[in-house]
Amino acid sequence: MVDECSMEATAGSKIKEKILIVITLSALTAYLPTAIHNQFITGPLVNMSLILAVFLIGPYEAVFLGLIPSVLALVSGLLPAALAPAVPFIMISNAILIGVYHYLGKKNFGISIFTAAFLKFLFLYLVTGLLVSYFVAGTASVSLAAMFGWVQLATAIVGGLLAFVILVFMRRLNQKTA
Repeated sequence: MVDECSMEATAGSKIKEKILIVITLSALTAYLPTAIHNQFITGPLVNMSLILAVFLIGPYEAVFLGLIPSVLALVSGLLPAALAPAVPFIMISNAILIGVYHYLGKKNFGISIFTAAFLKFLFLYLVTGLLVSYFVAGTASVSLAAMFGWVQLATAIVGGLLAFVILVFMRRLNQKTA
């Protein structure tokens, strides 16, 4: 009887912990693009949040969180209005990042960081290159295309490394408390 109660209490605290993590990561991914209009800051932090979500709450929840930042970046002006047609593709690229991390991260976190970042970059680079050439003309197309070039690769890698540091820190904390 006591064991059943302690198991229920533990399960309840795990659910509360997951809810707290979801709320925190949701706030982070929702707030950053609207508050900080710098892709070199928001990009790594949003990617970090998505990767942490994969490992802390699950891949499906992470994909849901991955829908939020691009919409808010568009609404807040971080993403130029001319790239509104790219939003669904940004969401897909976040899902690619999440899926690769979920699949490879359990096997080799280092390889998953670079593979997921590269695949996200490649997808966005190819798709947005087509969109920019179709919807935007002149010198604006060069700067818009740059947003989806090497910057995406760099911010995804940095986000992955930040997530790795946090996950290692959390693991060490859990080992000390266990």
